[in-house]
Parts: sequence; structure tokens; C-alpha cells
Amino acid sequence: MPSTSLRLRTAALGLAALILFPAGPARAQEARTLRSGQVLSATLESDGAHEYAVTLDAGLFVLGRADQVSADVVVTVLDPQGDRVAAFDASPRGPDVFQFETKDAGTYTLRVTPFEDEAGDYSVELLRVEPVAAEPSGRVDQMMAAYDGPGVPGVVVGVIREGKLVFSRGYGMANLSHGIPFTAETASNIGSVTKHFTAMGILLLAQDGKLSLDDDVREHIPELKDFGTPITLKHLLNHTGGYREIYNLLPMTGRQPEDMIRRDEAIRVVQRQAELQAAPNTEFNYNNTGYILLATVIERVSGQTFPDFMRERVFEPLGMDHTRVKYVQGEIIPGSAQGYVPGDEGGYRQVRDLGGSAGAGGIYTTAADMARWMANWKDGTVGGAAAYAAMTTPAVLAGGDTTGYGLGMSVTKIGGRTLYTHTGGDIAHRTYFGYLPELEAGVWISSNNAAFSLGVGSRVIRAFFGDDLEPETTAAAQAAEDPAQGAGMSGERMEAVTGSWMADAIGLRIEVSLEDGELYAEPTGQGRLPLVVTSDSTASPEGVEATLVWHFEADGTVDTATLVQGQSIALRRIEAEPLTREALEAFTGRFFSDELELGVEVSATEEGSLSVELPTGDRVELTHAEGDAFAGPFPYANVAFQRGEDGSITAFSAANGRTKGVLFRRW
Repeated sequence: MPSTSLRLRTAALGLAALILFPAGPARAQEARTLRSGQVLSATLESDGAHEYAVTLDAGLFVLGRADQVSADVVVTVLDPQGDRVAAFDASPRGPDVFQFETKDAGTYTLRVTPFEDEAGDYSVELLRVEPVAAEPSGRVDQMMAAYDGPGVPGVVVGVIREGKLVFSRGYGMANLSHGIPFTAETASNIGSVTKHFTAMGILLLAQDGKLSLDDDVREHIPELKDFGTPITLKHLLNHTGGYREIYNLLPMTGRQPEDMIRRDEAIRVVQRQAELQAAPNTEFNYNNTGYILLATVIERVSGQTFPDFMRERVFEPLGMDHTRVKYVQGEIIPGSAQGYVPGDEGGYRQVRDLGGSAGAGGIYTTAADMARWMANWKDGTVGGAAAYAAMTTPAVLAGGDTTGYGLGMSVTKIGGRTLYTHTGGDIAHRTYFGYLPELEAGVWISSNNAAFSLGVGSRVIRAFFGDDLEPETTAAAQAAEDPAQGAGMSGERMEAVTGSWMADAIGLRIEVSLEDGELYAEPTGQGRLPLVVTSDSTASPEGVEATLVWHFEADGTVDTATLVQGQSIALRRIEAEPLTREALEAFTGRFFSDELELGVEVSATEEGSLSVELPTGDRVELTHAEGDAFAGPFPYANVAFQRGEDGSITAFSAANGRTKGVLFRRW
């Protein structure tokens, strides 16, 4: 389920970008020549870098593999001009696959560096070097090559035009334990793509006259806490209600994504919430709590369970006979794909789905059934035109900003065409949904591989419908067409934007660094993403639909910026500084959260940081950001300590993007 913050490593309900970079500069050795079918082995030092030269013609598809024997490596592909094409690091051990297409003839470089300075042995080889496929189906086969084969969790791709499947194919394995391949008929968990089905359920009940989108949710779930202002069903549908995010809050207690989380815990999260994170309709903050509550509303109003209601009112009328809601963790879904995450020592580890997510996620479906769902956009058998118009009308916040998100659906553009889209992620499953109403066409992709990159969704759309879209415009091409855009960001400006940036509204700190002429962004505790410069003041994280906009002064300095990712989030520059052991001791002690019913111990470390120890024994390391603020990995991404009148530390407030302002008092 998509996150409103930049994320890297695979995590529950967040989309993982597969491009990770080492923390520091590396010493490159002289390039070795690598040829197709050749396996080269090497030992990588913690501060080293190995380069492999590959001479290639233009218009080729290249598939390769780095086998991480005892080192976690990052493979970066550079074109003949030395510009980065892509970078790959999906798992810490075992084989990592990389693939790219050549635009120019010449010598390409594969640069191998250690992730987080981890030295060790590895090997690298090229598996396939062939012309880029001319036909759309062949292009998709090449795009999915990394997820194909007998030992790899796979993916299913469905392409729909005018309500009919024009392409459907499975790749890789649906179940590794029993050797069951992924096919076009395999049912897969679609994660947050469930949300627009839940929205349809609410809209159907509104058409029945049984509820209104303007109803306060407490009319239907009266035991929810009264915050003194109505929180409507519409607020929950468009993520502007202000409730805590359940899957960001509960991990603060040490609970893991695979732990059993009951559906009624969403109600308890709201009951114990001290105050709203934001007033209703003033802030977009992606929220699974609200959608779990919406499923509860459907149950209480209809008198049916959520799975029964969806089956009778949505799935059966559309002939979606292989679609069902997974209601209980561990429930068996016949013919479905098992989810897998990369194992720490190589290979894959089988995992369960999230518990209690029905409404926010939990639907399993097939390519053929998703074709029927997309056909309903035109036919209107379920819901009619009015329902779809409501779902695809972006919310407008009280301040006048448009969120780009309607009722369970994002509204955007691709190639000049309207695109209704949503992505989904459970613990392991990853899904892309994209529908182009002007073409009556769409793409559905669903994988049981946590390392699957959903950025491929737009590429599949272009492969099949490119003739009906405007050409893809790169930053360089845009600059050539419109000189006012500028050819890019000057070296001086790149230097100016480096440093620490804080998004106070969502409790997120982003480190921006410059290395070998390339910019990188590193959200706290999440690794680094390369930034693609799009103008003299903007850049986008590779593989993430977001933009960083820096607001330069006339003298070239810059202290403010904006993160645009479904909403506009203000950033300010902060100056991080280390603290002495004596200064750190002032922040140590025991702290208790009434909201979480949780006590934690904060201590100083020899390395000059703070350590938060949870009752589970887990520890979270915090580094100093500024003043009394510290930063760490999820779920304690940002921690701000508070002082009493005498200057002593009395409490701290914890945040991690979707959840913020969780108070821990000293005791």
C-alpha cells in the first residue's frame, strides 16, 4: 500500500524502490572486459569499486546477474557517456538480476560497489544480450525477465482494451515449495488496489440511500473517539481524516508486519489517539486505518460481512468469479500465489499476508477478472457513471490545494492521456493498476515477489498503447524543446542543495548528497535514492513518483524546498551537529506512552548516538539532527524531545511519516 514518504527497502504497505547506493565514495579499480556468457569473480573491499566494460550495439536488451556470495553489492549501469542508466540491489545475498536497454552503441560500464561498506566475494555475468523486442508482447517478456524462471517468485501481467484481455501471461513461480508456476489464471493479492473496490462499496450503499458520504463516521461506529469535529466517510475515502496510520503506529511497540493484527484494532487506535494529526480536510496523509473502518461501516450498514457484501454487490454482478476478499490471516485462497521476501542469506523466505487489512487491502483476483472490472468503467453495470465520477474526482483541501487522489483512486496523466491508477503492496505482494479512460484500456500487474519494481507499469502501458500517447519526454529532451526549462542544474546549484532537509509536517528528514556529479536523496533510515535532475531547481527520485523543488534566492542560496508527492510538503534546511556524551546523557531515561501503553528506555551509546530499547528487546539508534531533535530508522524516524521550565527533558514526540506526534512522557 503506497506510502506518502520516500521509501527504499521492502516493507509492509510501502512500495520499495530497488535502487540502493553505498554510503560513501568508492575507490574504483581498472575496468575488466565482460562478455556474454562469461562469469567473472572478485573480492570487493569495503571502500572499493569494480568496473566491467561491456561493448554493445544500440537497441539491445541486456540481462545480467550478480551473485552475492559473501557481500551485498550494488550494480550501477553507466552509458558510453558515463551517465547513469540504472542501479540495482534487491537482496543482501544470493543472485541479484540487473537489466537495461541500450540507446547508443559503445562501451557500457557495470560499476559494482558494496552496500553499506560490506566487503566480500561476488561474481557477475551477462545472461542475455539480444535486440530489444519489436512487438509489445516481446517487450513485456523482456521487462519481466528478472522475475521469470523456476526459482524466482513471479508476476502476472494483464493488458486490457475495450474490456477484453489482449495480453495475459504469467512469469516465474506462484509457489516455490511445490513448484507451481505463475500463470495468467493465478489469483494474486492486490494490496491497496483494494481501496477503490471499498470505495465502490460505500458508493453503492449511498445509492441505496443507506448512508451519505457526508456522514460522520461516528454515526456508524459510535465507539470511535469524538475529536470535536466531524470526520466524514468522504474524509476517510480520500485520506484527509487525521487518524493515526495503524501500520505505522503499532510497529512503534516492536510488533512486526507479519504479527497478527485484528481488524478491531483500527477502532482501538482511534480510541487511544490523543488528538487528530491534522484537522479534517486540511492534509492528505495516506491512511489504512480509515479504510479498515470503512469496511466496518459497510458491514454495519449492510448487515453482511465485508467479503459477502463485495461478492454479492460487486464481484458476482461483474462475473468476477475468481475474486475474493481474504478476511482472516492464514485463510486459504485456492489457486493463489504465496508471497516471498528476499532472504538475508540468499534465496527467498515465505511470509504471511497482513492481518486485519480487509477494506484497506486483502483482495485476491486474476487478470481476467480485472478485465471485467475495467470494462465496468464504461458499462456501468455496478455503480454506474456517477460512482466512477465520484471516485475519480480529486479531493480539494480546505486551503484550496488539490490532492490528485479521489475516492480510492489516484488521478494523473501519462503521454497526455488521463490515467486512473493505484499501486498496492502487502508484506510481499506488489500490484500496479492503471486505466486510461480515453482509450478504454488498461494494465494490471501483480507479483508475489517483494523485490518487484512497480515502476514497470508505465513502461507496459507505453509498450502496448504508445501509438496513442505523446512521446516520453526526458529532462534532456524537454530542455532541448524548451530552453526555458534549462539543460539541468549547474554544479554550483547542486552543491547548494546538499545537506539536511526537514519536513516538519510529516516528521521526515532527507539527506541530499552530491557524489561524482550525481545527486542522491536519503530519507532517514532508508538508504539512498539517486535523483534525476529535471530543471535548474527540481529533481525526482529514481523509481518514485515524487519531486523535490528547491526555492533559490537571488544570490544562489537555498534554505527552503518542497516535496511534491500527492501533496506539497514544505522542507527547511537544518544543520546537523554531533553531541558530546555528556550532552547525550540529558536525553536518557525511561519514557512512557499512554496512547501505546508502552514504556521504552533511552540510553547513550559509545558511538555518540541515542538508543531506544523496546520491551521486545529491539533497539533503535537515533542520531542528532538539530537542537533537541534526533532521527533514526522506521518506526522512530524522527524524535523531538521536550523540555520543562527548568530546562530538563520531560518527554519526546515520535513520528515516521504517516504517523506523527506520538507522545512519550518521562517517568
